[in-house]
Amino acid sequence: MAEPGAEGGAAFARLAALLDKDRPVLVQTHDYPDIDAVASAWGLAGLLGRRGFAAECSYRGKIRARSLSRLVAELGLPLLEEPTPLAGAAARQIVVVDGSPANGNVSLYEGELVGVIDHHCKSAEPEAPFVDLRPQLASCSAIVQGYWAGAGEALPRDLATALLAGIQSDTDFLSRRASQEDFAAYSALFAAGDFEKASRIVRTVLDLRELGLVVRALESSELREGLLWACLPGPSGQEVLAVLAEFVLRTEEIRAAVVMERGEGGVHLSVRSKDPALSAFALVRSALEGLGAGGGHSHSAGGFVPDAAFPGEGRLRERFFAGVREIAQHR
Repeated sequence: MAEPGAEGGAAFARLAALLDKDRPVLVQTHDYPDIDAVASAWGLAGLLGRRGFAAECSYRGKIRARSLSRLVAELGLPLLEEPTPLAGAAARQIVVVDGSPANGNVSLYEGELVGVIDHHCKSAEPEAPFVDLRPQLASCSAIVQGYWAGAGEALPRDLATALLAGIQSDTDFLSRRASQEDFAAYSALFAAGDFEKASRIVRTVLDLRELGLVVRALESSELREGLLWACLPGPSGQEVLAVLAEFVLRTEEIRAAVVMERGEGGVHLSVRSKDPALSAFALVRSALEGLGAGGGHSHSAGGFVPDAAFPGEGRLRERFFAGVREIAQHR
């Protein structure tokens, strides 16, 4: 077995060798980012800064998660809603973290795509000089922590706290699928960061109004073939969908869950599965084909349908139930 951080050190060295220090670097997350995406972007930008690169991190879409807003505010993350304008934007170098343009979940800013770093299932190969895809890992934060360890750099406490929160949020405090690398990164970050602060931020996800929305969604939910469909009847934070989808999986009869919420610009979906034979990634890709974008992992996925393509709740629901049947037929 390779020494801890060896793979990350070699990967980061390859990336750094491809980047030009005379040109700005933008570390861009997937659209509508979560804690893991933002923590990874901040971590990579910080490490590039240690190596003399002018790096900043940004995203497209809105921050919909209450916990992420709190993380940004409490740790002072230098996260830009839009990157710094450049006279020649094509000169910007872009490295995508926690997403891939090939998966349809990253709307790239103008510039040269140099790298893609991701841990999600892939629907196509990204076209970039540097690609570090590790779907066996449960978090992108673990990949970036490995870059720091392999580079021989000590993580600042706030940055270590953010990466720790990234692993906590993507693994539900290591209670979901996690690899040996995730456990090793978590242990290192536990020592370097503020565990109590990270945990408090990650767990602060709902308000009292949203508890009422969850009750109403459950009252109108539909269960067929082991799949529960629920629709949140009002605008909510990003976490509410995931919390509800994960909560109902504790029910013995439910194999998978899809929670929908129609917000500004379109429909957001959270998909969860506890059945190895029913991949959340495959389900959301099948149901949203021709409508929108979706991706994630076999146990956890998300999707988005723009308003212009939204077929109505009933038709969208039936596409997911049909997706369950289609996956069963191909087993």
